[in-house]
Amino acid sequence: MKVMHNLSRYVLLLLLSLIFVACTSSQETTPIVDEEEIRFSTTRFGSPSVLIPSLNGVEIAIRIRKPEGDGPFPVLIGVAGGEGYYAFVSELSDGLLEEEIVVVDFAPQGRAESDGDDNYHGYVHQDDLKAVVDLVYSLSFVQKDSIGILSYSYGVVLATGALARYPDLPVAFLIDWEGPYCPGKELQQGLENDEAWAYDAFRFLSDGREPIPEELSHLVLHGGSIYDEAYWEERDASRFAADIPCPYLRVQFDQDHAQGSNKTHMIAIINAATTRSGQWTRLNDNPPNIIYSEEELSEYNFHHYSGYESAGFYSSNTESVDTILLGYAEEMFFSRPYED
Repeated sequence: MKVMHNLSRYVLLLLLSLIFVACTSSQETTPIVDEEEIRFSTTRFGSPSVLIPSLNGVEIAIRIRKPEGDGPFPVLIGVAGGEGYYAFVSELSDGLLEEEIVVVDFAPQGRAESDGDDNYHGYVHQDDLKAVVDLVYSLSFVQKDSIGILSYSYGVVLATGALARYPDLPVAFLIDWEGPYCPGKELQQGLENDEAWAYDAFRFLSDGREPIPEELSHLVLHGGSIYDEAYWEERDASRFAADIPCPYLRVQFDQDHAQGSNKTHMIAIINAATTRSGQWTRLNDNPPNIIYSEEELSEYNFHHYSGYESAGFYSSNTESVDTILLGYAEEMFFSRPYED
């Protein structure tokens, strides 16, 4: 009887373990679409290549541009900035394709052809990127160890969040073009400190209006109050950068596209990645793995926007940015400086 009792306990524990594994696996596994369903875009503004379910079951739209042939090819996944739909809306995707790099773009939930509600780059949108990486990795023409991510501006929050929360994602590197570390916190601090870039940002967001002091405490940015700490906790690239599992390249101009001469956001992200993640990091063409401070920034190389005006906001859709990003993508895929 004692043997039977122990056997029953063993069977019960085994069943419970199997149920637990099944439940947790279902949360981590993204359904993969049949590769034959994918329609490859012929233009950079083409229709979605395929709709795939994200981790919560909501369908998101993906565009894929693929070179001729069977591959395997490296892949660059774009993450749009601001509240944009797609990342590759310029000449850059043409250049990548000419270098035989697959270009993958996606619209997070609530944007463009994707279903669901806009999550403004929080955990739900970060899960969308995981679903995209899972799909890309499953494709037969993809070089499995050469999947890179390029984030534009606010897209760095989505990208670093996905990488930090899913450290087993097969991503070779992250290129970040001028991303903020945490927009809500930064704008709050900038306004409180009377920093020029913060007031420029307010005017930009408010159709040129001058800020009224009474309304600053109610200012909403990317779906949340700039004073809502809980909201920005899941949208803080400096927090996520400390746990990214891959090399990180920061692309930064001397005058930031949104924050002017301010470099606090750049320093917060790259220093967190360098000191705490243990990964290879680099700013532009400077030596790798440097800890940056405001006092020493004049010693390092920054790119330059031609014709910059102090109150200007520059888009990523410019020839100079495309040329620079294409060069860095080629370097990260083909020279792999992070392996030296």
